Amino acid sequence: RFPALTEIVMTGHSAGGHLTAMSMLTNWTDTYSLPKDVVKGGVSISGLFDLTPLQYSFMQKELRLDAASIERNSPQFHIDYVPSPLLISYGGDETPEFSRQSEDFLTAWSERGNKSRTLSQPGKNHFTAISGFGDLESSLCQAIFKLMNFTPRRSPRGKI
Repeated sequence: RFPALTEIVMTGHSAGGHLTAMSMLTNWTDTYSLPKDVVKGGVSISGLFDLTPLQYSFMQKELRLDAASIERNSPQFHIDYVPSPLLISYGGDETPEFSRQSEDFLTAWSERGNKSRTLSQPGKNHFTAISGFGDLESSLCQAIFKLMNFTPRRSPRGKI
């Protein structure tokens, strides 16, 4: 038997950032009989929140997006009050579309009264915005630790 999970924090990059937002917006109580705040926090890094532009991209041939699937699967169109905080981060060198999507989602998320934080990553692009995961001292890891209210223990040599 497994112990009960009490602290779930979702995080993801790009499409994973999209899935993080979708998990934050899931109606856990009505759908799965779980507490509304079963996901205690989320970290979306360079996420996709509005799938509309993808229907005009080279990926449309494989994705086959239509209006109904875009509406159903775009977290931008389903923002409601969520009791758990969300950290949104994207690189300063992102394409204008990724920047717009993050800013639009953050604005709508905050307008619903949701807790949010942003992490600016100057000099990072869509592919390097995730690189902080490899460094526990990075601003990305430090922001995630703060969201989780977690203080990593340091070894006697000062390493985490």
